[in-house]
Amino acid sequence: MKDEYDFAAMRPRKIRVTINLDPAVVRFFKKKAEETGGKYQTLINNALRHYARSEQDHELVGNLKANLLADRDFLTKVADALHR
Repeated sequence: MKDEYDFAAMRPRKIRVTINLDPAVVRFFKKKAEETGGKYQTLINNALRHYARSEQDHELVGNLKANLLADRDFLTKVADALHR
């Protein structure tokens, strides 16, 4: 056994939360869970993760677009390439 343990490095894999959902939403995910043999909470988590990632991707693309449009050198090179 170690004399000391670093518990700060340990993070929970999941965080327990309380959330109010529409009954139709819960029924939908419970039905999908029955069909797939999974757990409805996992399906809800996966759907939320997918949404969060797509929002992050959308934000990333928006930032990239803004940065490229602000870059005069980039725009000049694109214009030159289009005129060839």
